[in-house]
Amino acid sequence: MAPRRVIAILRQAGAAVLAAWVLGGCATPAIDSARYHYYAGQVDRAEAALADAKIPDKDRVLLLMERGTVRQALGAYEESSKDFIAAADLLEKLEAYSVSKNAASWVVNDNTQNFRGTPFERTLLHAFTAINHLAEGRWDDAAVEARRIIKSLSPEVKGEYPDDAFSRYMAGFCLEMIDDPSNAALQYRLASELAPHVAVDEVTGHLIPKAASTNMADLSARTSNERPWPHELVCFVLLDRAPRGYDRWSDHWRPGLPTYATLSCNGQELGRSFNLSDTVELAFTTDQLEALRKAAKSVSRVVLKEVIAGQVEQKDEALGELVRFILIGLLEQPDVRRWETLPRWLQVARVPCPPDLTSFDVQLKNAAGYTYRTIHVEKPIMRRRNTFVSFCRDLPVPRAKP
Repeated sequence: MAPRRVIAILRQAGAAVLAAWVLGGCATPAIDSARYHYYAGQVDRAEAALADAKIPDKDRVLLLMERGTVRQALGAYEESSKDFIAAADLLEKLEAYSVSKNAASWVVNDNTQNFRGTPFERTLLHAFTAINHLAEGRWDDAAVEARRIIKSLSPEVKGEYPDDAFSRYMAGFCLEMIDDPSNAALQYRLASELAPHVAVDEVTGHLIPKAASTNMADLSARTSNERPWPHELVCFVLLDRAPRGYDRWSDHWRPGLPTYATLSCNGQELGRSFNLSDTVELAFTTDQLEALRKAAKSVSRVVLKEVIAGQVEQKDEALGELVRFILIGLLEQPDVRRWETLPRWLQVARVPCPPDLTSFDVQLKNAAGYTYRTIHVEKPIMRRRNTFVSFCRDLPVPRAKP
């Protein structure tokens, strides 16, 4: 490769990196600030940090994901849905191959590429949009997202990446709410197969714990005896926090026991939530699948950078060393972007309830059963015939100002 051509490549790469640093200097603090305030319970300050944040186009999807979650916690369901839907629409456009960004990723690093999230994050975009629609009683719109969930989890789209029992249950429930029992039953059945510790009755959607010694015949007998309750509450319980971008695990990592919630109304316990999915486990499994591909690309990229530096070094030794330091020493950085405002434990409580339900309490418990926080829920509570629908997120209550 001619030295002039090498210098031209370096100039182009340098310009791309400089632009990313300049824009990233504004975007990264805004997203980091929003995450800090969000997990401190200061949701309004988190939303303000993201409302008009200036970010590079490559991080647009990530911003929409984070801002949609923050706005959902604020109860701004329509605005949250707009962010989630805009992110999903942009992801569809990004399916078209970007030659320039992919080429830059081979000279610089994967951070130059558009953030597209992992397959499970892209599925959860639709699941969280469905939560917004349910919170507003928009049953048909929720069913649209159910079909998008199903499409995103189809083998031709998902590939070898992990399926998600929570999203399957969400799809089933949304279809149940528009009187599509056969398709709802299929999604409930798939959720039951995926969840290691809970069975889902495909007719009623009731959740039944699986004992370690329980076989499928026993479960079928137990679920066949389930009947719809006169009135029921379905609450999607979202606990803890998703993994951070820099989180890494050993090959022998195990998820541990989840926290959970019990629901009560007027002092009477209604039932408990059951865990269906763990975003940390989904991220771990995804990282395991991608590890070899990323390692191979990283090795190839370092070899290419060494070739470029070597060619420059033949003409100017000092410049060649500088090029090597910049391309390998400074720019060989992993892409650690994640949707970090997601919860970790994705759970469902489906319990009998009073016919005049207007509020309920959610007692959050650790794995040992100790209650560490109680959340009083008055909204959202929507009703579809005899089914009440709600959700809650375990964000802390911000400290009062002195």
